[in-house]
Amino acid sequence: MMKDDKKYKRDFLRTIILLKEIKFFSDHLFKEQYRSNDAAAMLQKHIDNQIYLKYDFIPLNLLRESLDGFSIYCKNNPELTAQSKKLKKDLDFVNHLRNKVGAHLSDEALDKMIQWNPDIYDDRARTDVLFQEYQIYRAMMEVAINSYLDTNGQQKQFGTDLDIELEAKVFYTYLLNTVNSSILFLEKIQNVIRPNIKYIKLSESTVREDEREDYFKEAIRIALEIGNDSSKKEKLLPRMAEILRMFGIDPEPYGEAGHTDFRFKTKHR
Repeated sequence: MMKDDKKYKRDFLRTIILLKEIKFFSDHLFKEQYRSNDAAAMLQKHIDNQIYLKYDFIPLNLLRESLDGFSIYCKNNPELTAQSKKLKKDLDFVNHLRNKVGAHLSDEALDKMIQWNPDIYDDRARTDVLFQEYQIYRAMMEVAINSYLDTNGQQKQFGTDLDIELEAKVFYTYLLNTVNSSILFLEKIQNVIRPNIKYIKLSESTVREDEREDYFKEAIRIALEIGNDSSKKEKLLPRMAEILRMFGIDPEPYGEAGHTDFRFKTKHR
């Protein structure tokens, strides 16, 4: 597919991190945490959901930003290409929600929350903190959802404004489908990348104590030879790498084409 080992490794890390975080927040978001006959617990559950939502939007949006980089793994795979295109549309909405509830608390947004949900300052809220918090988070999510408009001024994702209390199923069905699609897509991208990852065993030194000095001397000699005559680099570096691995050191080539150096990564003991 390509020869850039670093890109494989970087993108593999992205899939691991994104999968872990999306699954973490989603497990909390969609987990039942209250008894259906416990009104206070139900309100707290709704508040908790809104808070988890804010943080779940972050890895979902990072996935949206990574789709272009993942496109190389979708080539010649119509199914993955179609999934990526669909995800991009759904995650654009996530980006809007993240900006509204996770990145900013603008005066405009707060004014709309008060306008759209007067219950925030209903007299009951003076003494019922849980009630007020619920109304605040409900209003915050409704402002975020219903401000996502197309050129005709209609809600762009659902085609109509949502009352998150009465039509929560519509929103959470969208979110659950998007989360599941994101997880499935990342797992498939992982499977494409995984065979191209080169692992190096960073083991303890395999060199006997009485051989250490000789190998160190050889490594120094090679380094000096390369320093005096860079044309010998191609011939001598493989032996240098072999010696380093014997001591439990991973020599990772990097740098511009035609230039090779070593970054030493030793195990902490």
